[in-house]
Amino acid sequence: MMRSFKGWLAVWTGWTALALLLAVSASLTYRTTGRPANWSLTISRALAEWWFWAALTPLVAWLAHRYRVEGRQWRRHLVVHVAAGIAVAVVKTLADREVFAIISGFRIYILFSTIALQFVVYAAIVAGTHGLEYYRRSREREVLERRLAETRLQLLGMQLQPHFLFNTLNTIAELVHHDPDTADDMIVGLSELLRLTLQLENRQQITLREELRLLSKYLDIQRARFGERLQTNVDVEEDLQEALVPALLLQPLVENSIRHGLTRHASAGRIDVLARRAAGRLLIEITDDGEGAGPQTAATRQGVGLANTRARMEASHGPDCRLEFSRHDTGARVTIDMPFRTGGAVV
Repeated sequence: MMRSFKGWLAVWTGWTALALLLAVSASLTYRTTGRPANWSLTISRALAEWWFWAALTPLVAWLAHRYRVEGRQWRRHLVVHVAAGIAVAVVKTLADREVFAIISGFRIYILFSTIALQFVVYAAIVAGTHGLEYYRRSREREVLERRLAETRLQLLGMQLQPHFLFNTLNTIAELVHHDPDTADDMIVGLSELLRLTLQLENRQQITLREELRLLSKYLDIQRARFGERLQTNVDVEEDLQEALVPALLLQPLVENSIRHGLTRHASAGRIDVLARRAAGRLLIEITDDGEGAGPQTAATRQGVGLANTRARMEASHGPDCRLEFSRHDTGARVTIDMPFRTGGAVV
């Protein structure tokens, strides 16, 4: 009800402003031609004439909404509006004539041009109603598309997090009997990581600084598991850490490097995370010295983690981003290339 009242008030205010503008313009025109301006009569007539349209606007808007000039029946609906427009124009012209007679004491002639003008006003209201309806649909479509994108990101994230949790819990279960101290350290690290993850709530994008903090907690868990076998190096300059990235972007990629690199070798392994900025873009490289070049390496390493991360990047940053996997003789590299954004802006 309040929404309808506000809409009617906006319509009435608009027609009143138009009436006053036309009344002032007509009176000033009289003054410029040397004739006296009857302000009272001019304003009264203008208000009466356009307030009639204020009263008719809800009816015309309802007709425009009921008989939209679109779809398969647009021709039939156009005929309805032509007929309704002529009827409204004639009734409006007759009503204006009677009101003017009450105000001035005499009746004006009924001219075809006057009826045509009223019909044009009717058509303008119909067109305006259609425009507002298209705008409303466009906004609703944008909201729906955004919600669908957010839902898709959440579903992709749900695929990643259980994978990591199950792996960590299985490792803790293996260590709890013969290495309880390490298992205890992993439990503490996992709790801290889960706490930070829950603090993200439904945020789909976070700063690189926050992402690196999550990665640090994840690496603490893996160091507790692998000890000195895991060597890591994170090289990210301070001015890059406010860049926006999809939440939990790096963890599944580093986990992929550990799973296919370190866990398959008895010797120590190294993982490097490097970020830099070039030509307004954020470039991140994750390099490991695990499995090198081989015919089956790419197929085994590009599993759910890489596929989901690529999909989340596209859903979050659009098509203007890429994730590439490459191999070399001594390991593998994942390269992330996306627009450099801070606070939602590309800089």
